[in-house]
Amino acid sequence: MTGKTPDEDDAERRRAVDESLARVDRDSETLLRTTFQGASRHRGAENGAPQDDPIEIWGARIGRTAGGIFAVVLIVYLAWTYL
Repeated sequence: MTGKTPDEDDAERRRAVDESLARVDRDSETLLRTTFQGASRHRGAENGAPQDDPIEIWGARIGRTAGGIFAVVLIVYLAWTYL
């Protein structure tokens, strides 16, 4: 016997699992989290631009439209080529 009670064993397992989850969360935030957080930010005050800057507004609209068109064209091209 190890001399540990079931409660001590459960507490030790819980601590090990919490440490593992914290490590996974810390390591996985480098690529995916920063990418999606950057994409989800909408003209925040942290970038120094005013909220009503017309260049920022039109740049975001053009970028989103161009990205959408590119995605649709790519899907059509891949479907036409490989299906």
